[in-house]
Amino acid sequence: MTGPIAQRHRQLNPLHGGNLHNRSGQQQQQQQQEQGSMDLQSQPDVPAAGSPTSSSPRSPLLPPILLEATTAKLLLPSRQLLYALLTAPMLVWLAAVLAGVVHSEPLPGGLSKREFVHPVTWFDRHVFRVYGPLLPLAPYLIRVASLGLRASAPVPSPSGSQPLRRRLQPGATLVVPALLAYLIIALVRIGVYLCHLGLQRWTGGLLVLVSDHLILAASVVACFQSELVMCTSDAYKTLLFRDMDRSRKLRLFAIVGAVLISTIFIILVFVDMYCTARWFHHPKESVLALLGGAAMFQIPVTVWLLRTSVSPVTCVM
Repeated sequence: MTGPIAQRHRQLNPLHGGNLHNRSGQQQQQQQQEQGSMDLQSQPDVPAAGSPTSSSPRSPLLPPILLEATTAKLLLPSRQLLYALLTAPMLVWLAAVLAGVVHSEPLPGGLSKREFVHPVTWFDRHVFRVYGPLLPLAPYLIRVASLGLRASAPVPSPSGSQPLRRRLQPGATLVVPALLAYLIIALVRIGVYLCHLGLQRWTGGLLVLVSDHLILAASVVACFQSELVMCTSDAYKTLLFRDMDRSRKLRLFAIVGAVLISTIFIILVFVDMYCTARWFHHPKESVLALLGGAAMFQIPVTVWLLRTSVSPVTCVM
């Protein structure tokens, strides 16, 4: 009996060892699966790009330029348009003042400054001298109010896009920075005026270095120059939403009105300053005022607008 029993025992041992090996392999696989599931549970959920809960700031249904247009950035179709908007008013301003300098002459008929009347005396006395620094606020308030209208644009569907946190409508350009810039310009203008008055009192009116009226005009022209650029940016943003915003016609109507107001005022200022340089000041005073106004107001505003502007080329699609 010893032989068959020993043989049977040798046959069972390999089977028993194989079973143990298989069980240990299964246990290892089960432990690995449990470890993997625990790792997945411990990791934060990372939604797929473009899903409704995705943290990506861009929606695949909207081009980046539309998202830029909803902000307060200065957005223009091209850099060349910005150069044209900045250059044209300054060239006309320069031509108007220099033309007055070239045609400079004494007041006709021995009239005093109060008695003499030129073609835009009504504007100079009743509008510009009274409300000069406040005039650029008219187009500013109109365009900001027009883009503040609640949009009726559809919001992208959550399926396949991220819902926007703000309303899908054009954003008014540089609302707070523009207002602060106009305030700073007004304060600098007041400071220059006080210094001018102090110099006149100290010298008994014998020393007049610059035309204070031209300095005031230079500050106002700089603000209107800025508003023309801002209005163009707001109009461009509104046109970008022309297929989604039902209020676009009202917005464009208001922006065009702001541009017309700015254009009319700035033309009246140009004519007024031509008359001022021609009949009321010595050519030297007009030229110094032209240079001082450019250095204090027009050049800084131009540099500021150039540095803050954004063009579609810079918007990565």
